[in-house]
Amino acid sequence: MRPEHSLGEIPADWPIPDQAALVAARDAALDALKDTELAGRRLGRYYDPMGKFAGATYRTVLPNDPGQITAADLFAVTLLSVRLRPTATRRLLDDERHRDAVQRRLMAVPEDANLAEADAPTLVDASALYGDVKRALANPRTAKSDPWVTASKLCARKRPYLLPVRDSKVRELLHIRLRSDHRHDWLIHRGLMRDRTIRRLLHDAKSNATTEGGSRVDVRDSPLRVLDVALWTHAIKLDAS
Repeated sequence: MRPEHSLGEIPADWPIPDQAALVAARDAALDALKDTELAGRRLGRYYDPMGKFAGATYRTVLPNDPGQITAADLFAVTLLSVRLRPTATRRLLDDERHRDAVQRRLMAVPEDANLAEADAPTLVDASALYGDVKRALANPRTAKSDPWVTASKLCARKRPYLLPVRDSKVRELLHIRLRSDHRHDWLIHRGLMRDRTIRRLLHDAKSNATTEGGSRVDVRDSPLRVLDVALWTHAIKLDAS
């Protein structure tokens, strides 16, 4: 089976992961989720409201206006261990050119779009949003400035069902090339979200989410975000024994 057949509708010029890349990512995700009790305990530690991790606060800190980026969004992103430079903050919040460009992109991307089923135009608009956010965050005085992690985390807060939180730990776990295109990365995650077995294991892991003390944790994040947390906590070998 050609890989694009399992990925749904894809923009014509996007770099499509080959079958080997899709299989490697799926195997890694299955390894992270196969023990749903362990995966659930890790989710529980991450989402424990009394714990040290960002948990649901990254998504729930208010306001979270789907049509614009505010100071609350920037604060939420810092909870995921990224730093925002003052100049980047000013461009996103105060610079009319950057702020208006990002708002136009946000309005073009449906709030309820999800990565598994999004059509090609939605993916194209999402890519344009990511590009504008990254340009606003980049240091114009540094030719090699590439704030891809911060841009990914900021965009993921605004469209949590559509855009994955990309970071080096998860990319390495999924065997994604170091300098991979974000569109290629998104399609890797799309393949995972369209996989019935992974969705089932993810559901079971959420059902098993407990704190270190054994208390039940209600994980209400988007499935895409929960998958990212499950992969990240597995990648860092979070001790949940």
